[in-house]
Amino acid sequence: MAKNILENELFESFANASDNIYIYVCDMESDISRWSKNTVDYFNLESEYIEGAGAKWMEHIHPDDRALYLKDIEAVFSGKSNRHSCQYRAKNKYNDYVWLECKGSVISGEDGRPLVFAGLMTRLDNQNKYDPLTHLLTNYEMQKYDFSTGSGAILLVGINSFRKINNTNGFLYGNKVLIALSEYLEHLAGKNDRVYRLQGDEFIILSPDGSKSELRKLIENVNDYCMNIRGLKSFSVSAGLVSYPEDGTDFNTLMSNLEHSLEYAKDQKQGWIAEFSEKISQRHLRASRLHDALTQSIHNHFEGFELYFQPILETKTQKITECESLLRWKTPEIQDATPYEFIKLLENSGEIREVGYWVMEEALRHAAMWQKKYNNISVSFNVSYIQLLDGEFIDKLITKARELQVDPRLIMVELTESCNADDTKMLSCQFSKLQKLGFKIAMDDFGTEYASFGLLHDVSMDVLKIDQKFVRGLVRDGNKTDIAIIENVVNMCRQLSIQTIAEGVETEEIQEIIRGIGVSYLQGYLYSKPVPAHEFEQMLINQQESQSV
Repeated sequence: MAKNILENELFESFANASDNIYIYVCDMESDISRWSKNTVDYFNLESEYIEGAGAKWMEHIHPDDRALYLKDIEAVFSGKSNRHSCQYRAKNKYNDYVWLECKGSVISGEDGRPLVFAGLMTRLDNQNKYDPLTHLLTNYEMQKYDFSTGSGAILLVGINSFRKINNTNGFLYGNKVLIALSEYLEHLAGKNDRVYRLQGDEFIILSPDGSKSELRKLIENVNDYCMNIRGLKSFSVSAGLVSYPEDGTDFNTLMSNLEHSLEYAKDQKQGWIAEFSEKISQRHLRASRLHDALTQSIHNHFEGFELYFQPILETKTQKITECESLLRWKTPEIQDATPYEFIKLLENSGEIREVGYWVMEEALRHAAMWQKKYNNISVSFNVSYIQLLDGEFIDKLITKARELQVDPRLIMVELTESCNADDTKMLSCQFSKLQKLGFKIAMDDFGTEYASFGLLHDVSMDVLKIDQKFVRGLVRDGNKTDIAIIENVVNMCRQLSIQTIAEGVETEEIQEIIRGIGVSYLQGYLYSKPVPAHEFEQMLINQQESQSV
């Protein structure tokens, strides 16, 4: 089958039709695909023939667009749809993201089995001189500029959480935001400056003969403007800054350094402006090194990954009744990677799906053992929105729990803070399926950016975990705010029959305040830091022995 599909004269004919159109065809039985030679070259793919290309192509897609792509492509491969159609950004061999319109369709056999998935990707930049929406010069025009002579500075501006703005308010509203920002940037730009729209929500101000300090001064008040545009809700931007020839003398190098600076700015603080530096360069190199090592670990049967467990105590009895599973990773070469670092890289690459399955199975395996030996200890583990977009995740969880004979009433699925949940209807359906079988659903880090009342309104929860930033501040003199917030959250949860867990309990004083408020469960370093499985099990043994005395 694969040879007939992949070695086809029509494929050869269409593959050479245009430099801006990229063709692919996949034998769905073998999961072997063929890609046109211009696709292999432009996107630096490993070969014209690729097995399991879906996961490998995911690494090229912009992190902000992966959820949209996954949702669409999963519908095709799960049989819910026979057509694939979406727009997203993909990284080319120059490490630039280009907008693509990707369309594909499934051909099924007489028995209804899907046989072939074929399609094409079309570049949307089309090398236009002017952007049709904002009428600014395009990325293609900027590539013509000669950075090898003279000196100047470049500012890259990106809208924070633009995907959420689009998903919440619609693309027409998002276009209004882009137009408003582009007009203001043109207003700010100096006489000799040039303003470009790159892709999506990113804009460039190129200042020949200018400096970083001059561009920083020019842009530093832009967020005040973004909060007060008539007819639009407030939003914010972040920015990266480079100068040439100091930070590069060609378009690709300068753009790469700008993107790294913008990424750093967004990580540090909403509305931050970051000048390219050796620190940012080293940060990017470290991220690349970590990602390569993570991928190698995954391919080596998750070598280097380990679950740690942190006890959760029932407030009244102060006995361990639950634990949270927390992912750790290190290799002989890399010993200092923090969970924040490597989990973010896994989410950006899409590999969090594979690792997420491993975490789920490991958590259930320990739960099966501990439920039988230590009086029904409950085990929780984290999932991200990206994992839940995988249509098979919930079914695999249910199947694995039955296989291991785990009581679902003692398993809690925690929705992580990083979950920027666009499709709350999907979440509600997925979680409802689990809750009907007895699984518990928790919202992690309640009170932070995405773990909010809006999500609670749309999705049924069994447990709210109160973020530690509220808990740790309880002992500050004159701090009435955090106490009021926690008291009101606990009262609300009591009315909704939702249990509460206070994270970050680190002192006896905090513990007593929390117990007085009436939080259901306690978690924090006062009791234990996250520890390997054998150390947590020893805590259970010690508790069991003390109860029998």
